[in-house]
Amino acid sequence: MILGLSVSNQAKRHLCMIENPNNFADHLIELHGFDGARQTARDGITTAQVEEDNYTLSIWREIRRAIEIKRDVADNQSGSKA
Repeated sequence: MILGLSVSNQAKRHLCMIENPNNFADHLIELHGFDGARQTARDGITTAQVEEDNYTLSIWREIRRAIEIKRDVADNQSGSKA
């Protein structure tokens, strides 16, 4: 398990290379798109809360925030091209 979520061996290899929440957010967005990445972060937050794991909770909150920022930037860039 990584950050409270069950992941495949291939995902474990990829996730082990990720060193910070911003990179983790990028990886989740690549795998699942913005909506799926946000849902994954929400699931991680919920799991950490249930397990009372404050360290993991804080990491998932940082990841969620990074996803939100990246989504806002993408929305602003697509809006400025119209």
